[in-house]
Amino acid sequence: MAQGRQQTPATKALPVIAMDSSKAALALLASSATDENNEWSAEEIAASLCKHCPSLSWEDVIYKLPYSNLSVKSEAGAVFIVDVFLAATAGQNRPFPYSFMYEIWPDAAAQVAFLRYTLHSSSIAPHLLDKHMPTILADPVDLLYKAYHTEFARILTSPWNSLSLILVLSHLLDSKASDDARSLLEAGIAQEPLLVTLALARLKIQHPRLQALLQHNVARFLKRDFGHNGLFFELFRIYEKKMMMAFFCNIYRKDPAFSRYILDVLVDLGMANDLLLVPKRDDIVMLDFIVDLAVFASRRGMLSFETWFPGLLAELGSDMLHASLEIMHTKIQLEASRQRGEDKGMAAYSSAELTIMFKALGVMGMSPNNAANLKALYAQFVELVGELERTENECSSDEGQIEKEAESLFLRLYRGELSVDHMADTLEDLRDSLRIYMRKTYHHVIQYPLEEFSFFDNYPDKELTITGQLVGVLIQRHMLSPVSEPTILEMLVKALQSPASSKSFHFGMTALQACLYRIEQLPMFCTRLYQIPAFNQNNNAPAVKLIKSIIASVMPARNAKAGSGTDRAHSGMTPVLEDTGLEAFGQSRPANPRGASGMRVFQSVRPPPLPELDEAFAEPAEETKDKLQFAVNNLDRSSLEEKTNEVDKLLQPKHFIWFSQEIMVKRASQEPNYHSLYLQFVEALNRPDLLKCILRETLVSISRLLNAESTVNSSSDRNNLKNLGAWLGGMTLARDQPILRESVSFKDLLCEGYNSNRLNLAIPFVCKVLEQTTRSTVFHPPSPWLMSIMGVLAELYATANLKLILTFEVEVLCKALSLDVKDIPATSIVGRQPTRGSVDALASEFGKATIGGEAGMGSALASDGAADGGLAGAVQMPAITGADITVDILSVLSQHASFHAAESLFSQQPMLKKMFYILTERIIRKIIPVHVARSIYVAVSCTRDTIQKDFCGEPNEEHVHRAAQVMARGLAGALAVSLCREQLKNKLFLTMCDFLNGQALPEQSVNMIAVGLVADNLDLACAIAEKEAIERASLQIDTVLSESYMSRKRTRERTGQPFYDLARYSRLVYPGDFPELLKVRLNGLQAGHLRIYEDFTQIPHFFSQIGSGAQGLEAGVGRDDIGSASAGADGGVKFSTAQCFERFAGIIEDLDKTVSAAAAEVTLSQLPSQHEACLYARDILVLAVRSASPDDTAMDFAQALVNYLYRSETRLGIDLYVLLLARMCEMSGRVAKEVTSWLAFADDERKFNVAATLALIGEGLVSTDDEDGQVARLIEANRPGAVDFAVRLLRRVLAGGTAVSAQAFGKTAQGLAKLAQSGQASAQVTKVVEDLKAADDMQAGDAQPGQSADGGLAREAEDVPAMKESAQEEVGSAPANRQQETANRQDTASRQDAASRQQETASYQHILLNWARVYDHPAAGEAELTTLVRQLLQQIPLHETRVEAAFFRACVGAVLAFYDQSGGRGGFQVADALVKLVVFVTRLGGRDGQARLQTVRMFLSSVTLVIVDIHETRPEAFGAYQRPFFRLLSGILGEAHAAFRAEEAWCSEQTLHAIVGLLGESLRLLDPGLVPGFSFVWLMLASHRFFLPRLVESRAGWALAAELLERQLRFLEPFVEADQVSEPVKLLYRGIVCVILVVLHDFPEFLASYALRLSDAVPTNCVQLRNLLLSAYPRDMRLPEPLTPNLKIDLLAEITQSPDIPYDHAVPLERVGLRTGLEAVLSLQRAPAEFASGVMAALHSDGAHYDVAAVNAFVLHALVRITQATDDAAREAAQRMALELFCAVLSGADPEGRYLVVSAIANQLRFPSTHTYLGSRMVLALFSKSDDVVCECIARVLVERILVNRPFPWGLLVTLIELLRNPFYAFWNHSFTRESPQIAEILTAVSTSIHPSDPPSTAA
Repeated sequence: MAQGRQQTPATKALPVIAMDSSKAALALLASSATDENNEWSAEEIAASLCKHCPSLSWEDVIYKLPYSNLSVKSEAGAVFIVDVFLAATAGQNRPFPYSFMYEIWPDAAAQVAFLRYTLHSSSIAPHLLDKHMPTILADPVDLLYKAYHTEFARILTSPWNSLSLILVLSHLLDSKASDDARSLLEAGIAQEPLLVTLALARLKIQHPRLQALLQHNVARFLKRDFGHNGLFFELFRIYEKKMMMAFFCNIYRKDPAFSRYILDVLVDLGMANDLLLVPKRDDIVMLDFIVDLAVFASRRGMLSFETWFPGLLAELGSDMLHASLEIMHTKIQLEASRQRGEDKGMAAYSSAELTIMFKALGVMGMSPNNAANLKALYAQFVELVGELERTENECSSDEGQIEKEAESLFLRLYRGELSVDHMADTLEDLRDSLRIYMRKTYHHVIQYPLEEFSFFDNYPDKELTITGQLVGVLIQRHMLSPVSEPTILEMLVKALQSPASSKSFHFGMTALQACLYRIEQLPMFCTRLYQIPAFNQNNNAPAVKLIKSIIASVMPARNAKAGSGTDRAHSGMTPVLEDTGLEAFGQSRPANPRGASGMRVFQSVRPPPLPELDEAFAEPAEETKDKLQFAVNNLDRSSLEEKTNEVDKLLQPKHFIWFSQEIMVKRASQEPNYHSLYLQFVEALNRPDLLKCILRETLVSISRLLNAESTVNSSSDRNNLKNLGAWLGGMTLARDQPILRESVSFKDLLCEGYNSNRLNLAIPFVCKVLEQTTRSTVFHPPSPWLMSIMGVLAELYATANLKLILTFEVEVLCKALSLDVKDIPATSIVGRQPTRGSVDALASEFGKATIGGEAGMGSALASDGAADGGLAGAVQMPAITGADITVDILSVLSQHASFHAAESLFSQQPMLKKMFYILTERIIRKIIPVHVARSIYVAVSCTRDTIQKDFCGEPNEEHVHRAAQVMARGLAGALAVSLCREQLKNKLFLTMCDFLNGQALPEQSVNMIAVGLVADNLDLACAIAEKEAIERASLQIDTVLSESYMSRKRTRERTGQPFYDLARYSRLVYPGDFPELLKVRLNGLQAGHLRIYEDFTQIPHFFSQIGSGAQGLEAGVGRDDIGSASAGADGGVKFSTAQCFERFAGIIEDLDKTVSAAAAEVTLSQLPSQHEACLYARDILVLAVRSASPDDTAMDFAQALVNYLYRSETRLGIDLYVLLLARMCEMSGRVAKEVTSWLAFADDERKFNVAATLALIGEGLVSTDDEDGQVARLIEANRPGAVDFAVRLLRRVLAGGTAVSAQAFGKTAQGLAKLAQSGQASAQVTKVVEDLKAADDMQAGDAQPGQSADGGLAREAEDVPAMKESAQEEVGSAPANRQQETANRQDTASRQDAASRQQETASYQHILLNWARVYDHPAAGEAELTTLVRQLLQQIPLHETRVEAAFFRACVGAVLAFYDQSGGRGGFQVADALVKLVVFVTRLGGRDGQARLQTVRMFLSSVTLVIVDIHETRPEAFGAYQRPFFRLLSGILGEAHAAFRAEEAWCSEQTLHAIVGLLGESLRLLDPGLVPGFSFVWLMLASHRFFLPRLVESRAGWALAAELLERQLRFLEPFVEADQVSEPVKLLYRGIVCVILVVLHDFPEFLASYALRLSDAVPTNCVQLRNLLLSAYPRDMRLPEPLTPNLKIDLLAEITQSPDIPYDHAVPLERVGLRTGLEAVLSLQRAPAEFASGVMAALHSDGAHYDVAAVNAFVLHALVRITQATDDAAREAAQRMALELFCAVLSGADPEGRYLVVSAIANQLRFPSTHTYLGSRMVLALFSKSDDVVCECIARVLVERILVNRPFPWGLLVTLIELLRNPFYAFWNHSFTRESPQIAEILTAVSTSIHPSDPPSTAA
């Protein structure tokens, strides 16, 4: 810079430079930069200053420039300052401290000028400027598409890449130089719009002008007004994804027309599907935005709105009802305004879209108000729909006009009237238009290049170039539908396959150049282009370069064939990951260890190169091998030294690779218990190169296992991988050696596992490696390297929906590291990973295309099979094409296809049906081959491995063959259906839409017909795939296992001995606790084991079958018929009732023959699942489900089954018919009612069948009570058949083995006994009566009902009527003559003895136990319970207080007694019954609300009294009763809440609040300070979700809620202050903190109002808890950023508002007698100094402790009185008096008192309010006016409150920042800041955290 300047004599500047002063240097530099006539060069001034001021800090000089007279007037001046600094620091490699410009300069104009000249200077290299806080870093480059890399690299070095620069410009907008700052910011937007907009978004500045600017810029990026909009939104998503979605929603709501552009961006980012197809409840707030996106996505063919919107309603339910109605209202009003000409209607919905929404909402249940609103909206819609449909269909049928319109667009394009971009904008408008003809015009334009492609060679060059550019832009903007885009891409491939000199090739290259940013998103397209020779030869074309770089980045490294492993090792090349060094010996490895695709999923494991040695690697001789292996085999700790010496003599460097792989790594993967021994052994060898080889081979093996397909399914391989992880960590981390990122990048590995769905490999491996850090002295927590990886694991733990085993792995690791996974800060690395599915697909496609010389998966499996002794052949992936499908698809379609949705269309145009057959066959042949091949490969592989393991001890080849067949067929069929179903569904829908669009049908009809055709025929297409897979798998499994079959047969025929696979049997390993029953044995599998294989036939293959109750559909109706077999139970072919019964008749006849032929003793449980009888039963179930009228069919079936049941004479028949009858009853409630009624009460002698009756009772179709009563009535009527049946029935029951006992037939027994007494009974009757009596005598000692060990509730077999009678008898006898006792109670109360009270209590308890029995019985309904309670109220006067109290106390006692008898294991039946009884009594207790509440009040009072009584009298037993107490109190709360939600009449909102208040009163009586043993349950009840939210949702409950929280805090206070914090106290403290956190989040207004009162109860040393309370602020308030420079809190609007204090805060002040004196001082009636002398004594009244509440009230009352002053003068006078008073009090107080007073003032520093403002002024004034002792106390109080975890009160931060920043207070000049190094360090850290660029040294 200075070369051209004339140098003046040095003596001219010596008087200035000679002074050794930084101020002089600063002045010289400022004057030289300001003086435009300066003749000194930068180098000369720098040299002079360095010479005369050698200790000068150049950073200090630069940072102090703003405070000099610097005023740069030209670019040269700014460059001069930069050049001086660079010259003075030459050789020190220091960038210019650009951040000094980000400070607030005294002269704003000078700052803006310096910024402008520096930013615009071309003489300053960008890399020389320190950007302080860059807007973007280099990290995201790996997440971006390669097309963006060039622009990203440029903006990365731009001087505008600085958050600090944008921040300072935002501050300057409010300065005197605002106009200059605004012009500079506008220049920045013009120069770097991406960086400026992204910085504004990341800074989140709440400046209205900047917010508007940010939204304006984002909108311009959406409309593509700026360049590189794709890169902008990619970076926006990476840095601020949530904010981006919020911006989009806001922009849409300001202008709905932007929804189209937003959808374009979301599609480009790959976020559209996540937003539209995965609805979340959190997204309801922007439902209008999402629905609008879905409408446009539907118009573009991306989804079907007709199915999407109802599906969204079904997913989110009533939560979105109100929002949906709002959307409907908005859109209908928009349509009305459009029809009035007030709006263009770009965001309007079509009639079909609105109709879909109305239909979906019309079937939803909703309140009457919402229903009325929907009806009103529909009425408006009906008025508008006519005009709307006319607008939509205008000109839509005029194909000629549409073609002319499309042609005119191209003419305008070719003439130059439209640019390509304008043409694309026009097409976007047409595509998204409301009018059908405009959308058809768009489709014609899109089809034009396809139709004209064959004529491109005749096109003029200009028109051809324009067409190519247009096609490229269409691809770039995602403007092609999912159907048309593949066709266009295929056209481009054909064009580029033309000769390079042809016009078609030129067209293709032009189009490709216009869509560079989409190429990487089209992997198959990219792969195909890469394989075109002519295309690859065009090396100068940007598109060719880009595609080559993409291919190079995703393809794995491939070694050249020439050169051996030794050559690579010596040349320094790194072999590929699958190489293990064995290639150097000429050995081969299984080909393609990564899987069939040839692509490595895990690319983050990269083994280092082999160490360089003087000789080539080689295998040792066989003798040497044996000796080495023998030495290692016999290695133990006692012989370690001896074996080490042996190995050291034998092992040569050239053997290192062999020794590493075959000896060390292989053993390490299988013997984890010997890792430490092997590591000691390797260390003892002291061979560094050997250690490198072992490390490399370990990483090679890890990479191979991670990328092998077999590892995903093989538990042994996964165990080996985990063992190698532990081995790797032991070799490195445990020895304090790092694992270099170049070798293993753990974070990338976890991300790759997440993206490839292989976290089951990645997480256990990483956890095993990191577990070894527990033995490290370097890499243990809180090591940043370790914690960064733990952060990724924490993110996966929280967000990846991990399986239980993976979460367990993470938790085990955290436990080993003494960490809590919930406390680890989770990263967002995984969430920010872009969807790299395109890159994976690209590599996969490329691997398939170049599979050439690789053996593929087959050879790998062949080698595996060879290792197994040749018992299994290789499993190869079948190569299946569409022509190989063996099923006659057209024949199947013609016979079984359904056309319910298109019957009228196909009947009118029969040719369309043929076209449907052809299109469907083409799709099936195109899609299913690859999925069928995959399913066969997986099924056969799994079957082979499982069969060989399970049947290694099975000598019968027929059993092996049968099991292999059913397993392979079942798996293959199910996999084929699951793999191809979704793709078939999507492809069929899109193809049908395109096919029907060509028939000139309305769009809504097209969608409806297409959806219907897909729904009707999807299962049929899946069935074809299933049949193909089953047949091929059946053949292939026989081929694979043929040698296994033959081995068994040959051995049996030649030797007469059974064949056993002893080699495989000897390798079977079981865990120590593995059951013997499940182990494989050499005598074949048992029947139970074989049944597992038979169950493969039960796999449900279609989604419509699952949960239908019809299992095994393949064995169902017409199982030989593929059409019927393909129809699901719910969605397939339906039969009429007559058809069903006709088929049922045939099946039931066959079933009856089968069961009749069975042996009499055979039962259903003894049959195999594939028995003929079971198959017939399944057929009947399937037939019932398939009926078009299920109720009628089930009724017909049930009647027939009853007939067959009573006719059957075999046990099997009875069991089957009863089971089928029960299933019919389950299918239909009407059938269940009719059947059970007939079975119970019909007078039919066929029912006198003992076996059938007992079976019906056992299945629950007949109740014991009904049967008993019916038989007794028939006996009483002297029915001979009934008596005989009763005798046989009771004899069968007495014999045992039935589900009921003889006691259950009490009425029948009584009837027989009466008959015997009459003398008319037969000998059989007399005998059975005697037997019953004998049985009763044997049970005479048993416990009676109500007195058994379980409290009388175990005998649930008693019937409900008997219970009711028993309960009523107890009610009637409790106690006798109740009315007389009530009249005389007051006179005789004092004389009642204990026996009478005990009898009464026992009677009440017995009533409760009987009520509990009735309540728990499943047959007890609401009506029965209500009747019973009414009778109870008639017999017991519960309206009398004494009776009610005695009753409930007795009942509570019964609850506790029952809980005791149950052993404390959940015996809550009686407690729940008591709560329900209270609810019934409350409900029936009268219409008066107070009368109803009296019951609840008395119940709660009784529970409270019992709690207090037991706590006082039996403290040792109290702990055991806390659960039933909690059950009682929470139960009444839950019942009341449920009644309120159900809108029951007795529980209105007022009643619910009253019940909540009553519980609060009970909790007040159970104060933890009075009943400490109840404190945990107390906190659970106080924080109950039905209690606390209800209490604080209205201000009426705030006082009680605050009192309860205060009581809990005061209970903790003595423990915390006395430092007696035991584990229970810690747990209780955490609980109250959690409660306050929830209240802070959900009810901030309540906490803000009572925070000061609650803080009185907070222990002094609980700083974080106090911060939590004081951080609350009203929900509608927005807090300004505390770090905002020059924040003036007195200018905030909220500062004039006083905080809400809804309680009498001055009560503690009156208690100590200071209120009157304080008010006198503030009203100038008393001198502050005089009053201050007695203040601390009054606050210290008890002489031992200060009254903290009084201290806080003292300060608070002072601020309240100041804010109540009538005018400004009085307010200022009161502030002065208060300041003088506090100064006097603090100066005369002892340290404790001083601390408490300052803390009380600091408590006022909360959200913006008058109190915060006054408190802040008070603190700052006291700091400036007081001595060091008071200042130190103030600093201590403020600093200690921000040293804990967040949150911090806003006012506290603002005050502390002002104290540290403002030089007026000279904070750092006070001696206490330097009193000790620890204090200085703490203060420095606080200052740095608040203002990083202003360290204390500078500030000082």
